[in-house]
Amino acid sequence: MGQQRDDNERTELAVNPLYMMEGMDALKASSLFGQLSGTEIKKLFQTAERRPFQDGEQLLGEGDLLDAFWVVVTGRVEITKGGSSSEQGPSTFFGDRALVATAPARMTCRAVSDGEALRFTRAHLVKLSREQPNLGVKMLWALLENAYRSQDADAED
Repeated sequence: MGQQRDDNERTELAVNPLYMMEGMDALKASSLFGQLSGTEIKKLFQTAERRPFQDGEQLLGEGDLLDAFWVVVTGRVEITKGGSSSEQGPSTFFGDRALVATAPARMTCRAVSDGEALRFTRAHLVKLSREQPNLGVKMLWALLENAYRSQDADAED
């Protein structure tokens, strides 16, 4: 049953032109995927699961097992990490550590408005990387650069 729902969500992503445009725009505007071509963004978008959320809904709790990477398409979320919080909007991503390892989340993410996100499981992105090795390498470099920037920011705190 879960696989059928997953397939239906991805099919809906592909056939809803407005959502597809919004989703691809959010990916392109993100600091993580901005270097990808339009074709690569479309392939990446097509691996995502559409995930609507409601104001006040907790999308990720500190200590929860990270099982996916998220990109906000519409709406706003509050990310709390290490005692500080920031409100983020479209193109914000979180949970990128899930792409590297299964580990507990170091943050909490709560919706502060209604909206939608793209949710990428590690398995879907690994499959995409195997099918599109050049895209996989670009995503890997982007993740490494992001981790490096995050490490520098943590060192400054």
